[in-house]
Amino acid sequence: MKEGIESGMMKEKITSHLDSLIKNGSRAIELQFTSSLTINRESFSEDDPLGEESLYSPVKGIVHKFKNRVLWKVSYRCAAHCQFCTRIRQIGSSKGDLSEVEIQNCFKYIKFHTEIEEVILSGGDPFFTVKNTLTILKGLAEIKSIKVIRIGTRLPVHSPSSFETIAMKSLLKEIKRVAKDKPIIIILHVNHKDEIDSEVRKVIGILKKTGATLMSQTVFLRGINDDVSVLSDLFRTLYHLGILPYYIYRCDYVKGLEHFVCSIEKEQYIMTELRRQLSGIAIPLYVIDVSGKGKIPVPLAFWDGISLIECKDFDSKKISII
Repeated sequence: MKEGIESGMMKEKITSHLDSLIKNGSRAIELQFTSSLTINRESFSEDDPLGEESLYSPVKGIVHKFKNRVLWKVSYRCAAHCQFCTRIRQIGSSKGDLSEVEIQNCFKYIKFHTEIEEVILSGGDPFFTVKNTLTILKGLAEIKSIKVIRIGTRLPVHSPSSFETIAMKSLLKEIKRVAKDKPIIIILHVNHKDEIDSEVRKVIGILKKTGATLMSQTVFLRGINDDVSVLSDLFRTLYHLGILPYYIYRCDYVKGLEHFVCSIEKEQYIMTELRRQLSGIAIPLYVIDVSGKGKIPVPLAFWDGISLIECKDFDSKKISII
């Protein structure tokens, strides 16, 4: 694992697994993780346009944006640093580490707000901080009001060998135990077929044995996956591996990510073509996580007269897209 130069607010960090794929010629992976190849145009002004800390964080670690579910940021740590990350303001920092008291404060908040029925573990990468994630999973399993647990991860792509450790095996065993009573959904973030090599396929097989539902999320990245054939290959591969494509996001308008943002018209064209080509269940929902509230689906080109300049969020507030 190697760390490199500062890029905005986030150090470059690449695992030996990713490094080997880059050395074997994967330009798609190189562009995602090598900061020297990015171009910061600095046209975006916000570090946190979705208001995670400023608007929706009642206690450290918790983002409560929607009434019946919360996001729990287990840490700000990942095995590798994706240069397009919406949380470049935080990733790699120890400030997101949760003490035992802070974890208990999160549990207290969730128990008090009985309207919360779903918890999404994120970060950082919950599978990278195995000890705390195991503690959190055990605690959530005991809260009756929690009906569903989601775990977002990039670790199978970053470092598949991490799934061979004793600590990880204990966490996977706990996932298998909890999944018998409460649905657990593991969402793998993957952007390009190059990320799914034989080692990653092995990890996917391990995750499937836990009984968790496997889904995926993807981000449109300019010059990396903004191509019909590239995404067709990715989604077909995921679907054939038993992973259900869930979301494909328009890249967030975070300061420093300008280089990765695609034309929205091109994104719409790509998703329209994929709808023509692929099984419906193999196509993720194309959304924009707007600066207001909500992941807003983008209409495909089967309908005329729909603006791609402005939408309404979940609270009917008008939001500019361009």
